[in-house]
Amino acid sequence: MTVTRLTIFGIAAAIVVFGLVFLLYMVYGNKEVSLNLERTDMEPGHAYRINDGVVFYDTSSSYISLKPAESARVTTSNALVTADGYDISSTTKVVFLGSSAQIIGPEHEQDEFVLEGGGRILSARAGRRHAALLYRNQYGDSRISIMNSTTKDPQVDATVPITGGEVVAFGFLQLNDNTEYLWVSTMDINQFSEESMVRVYNCDNNGALIFYSTSFYNQTIKNALLTPRCLYLIGSQDIIRYDRTDDGFSSERARVSIYGSTVLDCRQSADSESAYFITIPVTAETEKTHICRLLTVSQSDEEWATVLQQFMSSPIVGAFLREDKVCVVTEKTYEEYSYAGKQSLSLEFEETPDKVVKYADGFFLATPTACYRVTVE
Repeated sequence: MTVTRLTIFGIAAAIVVFGLVFLLYMVYGNKEVSLNLERTDMEPGHAYRINDGVVFYDTSSSYISLKPAESARVTTSNALVTADGYDISSTTKVVFLGSSAQIIGPEHEQDEFVLEGGGRILSARAGRRHAALLYRNQYGDSRISIMNSTTKDPQVDATVPITGGEVVAFGFLQLNDNTEYLWVSTMDINQFSEESMVRVYNCDNNGALIFYSTSFYNQTIKNALLTPRCLYLIGSQDIIRYDRTDDGFSSERARVSIYGSTVLDCRQSADSESAYFITIPVTAETEKTHICRLLTVSQSDEEWATVLQQFMSSPIVGAFLREDKVCVVTEKTYEEYSYAGKQSLSLEFEETPDKVVKYADGFFLATPTACYRVTVE
């Protein structure tokens, strides 16, 4: 009798569990997934930029600009006016005109900052707690001033000289420990070759130089990825890995060739054992590619790299990486894959996209007739 009751009870419990699982599947597992397109006021073909997960562009409603007519004070305005340049991060905005700049930080809108002794600001970058101003002084020398964006009054934390040629790229790198770094890539062109160099400065330690690369010949360093364990420099020919040390970075640890390809996006793996780089072949402007490659480069003591190649049925418009998936946009579909290459989603577009850019919660999509913010829901 006891055995019979236990058997009946077990069968009943199994039925209940099965019913709950089936109900959860019907409510959640069978939910239809679709693309949500929110049209923006940006016109197709209009220039835009992206930094720190933020897409920004100059329209009458969202342009961050200068208004020098107000007593030569640099300020923001909702009206579209002329500025030499600007940059935006998730917490900081920096705008500049001539030798003047203004920083709108996470806590304060600072007063106007003017370069001493004249000079002209050439470019700017916004970090989360700093801004960087690239300028040429009255003597023709290039400098970068690292500005503190958390203070009410303009404050220069450090000014670093530019040597080894002209600046081709610079920007901020952050880690979970909230330390913010500035990386600067320069190139010197002589009669024999192109010579690139990279320097990294600790913005929270008076701009201390913590990394100085050897020379890279005949390639440009276009981007950088910083993880708690490594620094990766992304060049036009190679990805170069350096390991973090107590006081900076090691000498070159590994190098992976990406000759003939361009890196679209990169991120650290969830297990922190490697880093991912998604690439597509470099093609002529009139040509299109159906091939994307996921390059996995180790962060461990064992030096290794693997390549996973995917062939799309339609020409690729762009691709980017999320924490748990690889996202590819073609001229017909939005597709998601695991890092092992298994497809998990494919959704069709009603209109052919021609540009895609990832941002924090979705991606920005441009078509011949409109521009959209897109989320997968």
